[in-house]
Amino acid sequence: MTHETPTSNHGRGAPEERLPGALTSPSFRDFEGKAAIITGAASGIGLALAHALAASGVDLALADIDARGLEAARAQLASTGRRIYTRVLDVARDADVRAAASEFEAQLGKVHLVFNNAGIEMSGALESLSEDDWTRVFGVNVFGVIHGIRHFVPLLLRRHGEPAHIVNTASGAGFWVNRDVSMGSYSATKSCVVALSEALEQELDGSRIGVSVLCPGPVATSIAERSSRSSERLRASIAAGMTPEKVAARVLGAIRDGEFYIFTHAQLQTSLQKRFARIFEALSRLPQ
Repeated sequence: MTHETPTSNHGRGAPEERLPGALTSPSFRDFEGKAAIITGAASGIGLALAHALAASGVDLALADIDARGLEAARAQLASTGRRIYTRVLDVARDADVRAAASEFEAQLGKVHLVFNNAGIEMSGALESLSEDDWTRVFGVNVFGVIHGIRHFVPLLLRRHGEPAHIVNTASGAGFWVNRDVSMGSYSATKSCVVALSEALEQELDGSRIGVSVLCPGPVATSIAERSSRSSERLRASIAAGMTPEKVAARVLGAIRDGEFYIFTHAQLQTSLQKRFARIFEALSRLPQ
């Protein structure tokens, strides 16, 4: 396996441009014979990642709170010929994630890929959410990633020293709060995941571990259907979204190319331009 700085822009031949001071993430080119841990693996993006990785020769440890969905995922992947291990897991519980890391390492041996992907939707005006709502959405979306960093990253960093990669699933909502859907709490959690991923990239700079943060737009998953708070507008947007399979293909390509930010929808650029224009305008009013 090689672990090298990318020299092309998605295979189109043009050198990749990097901002001054930007970190250079190592690329991860060879998936064959490697092993991956995926949380939130019973459906949606997690399940699509499992299929894409298995097709690329990767053995899998799949975790999800949905026991029935996890068993169905195992059955779907049985014909791939890869080793498939599953564990029912609530990523909000630190001790459970620690135990899962130990179990998965014992089963898989060397782990090279980690996908902190588990997440839930939480809609509603900020003042309408209960303390339990806030605790649950931050427990899964933020502390689920924190627990994965605490317990899965050491499997990559200190156990074998070989090239590896970690992907944290955030959202385009981590950069932009959409006024058309009441998802401020969800956006807050995904902003945290972006910041955690940026910090992790800095901390692992110079190691053989690449870091990416996945920031998708609407993806056709069951995340809204699993929430009693989702609006009809949000459910319609998600139902019409990109397929999880396309997202998974995008993620594997980004890992190969050593990309940090993994976006899926170019439309986000307009919203981000407006947001940052407002920020820069505010900064421009300060005394020089």
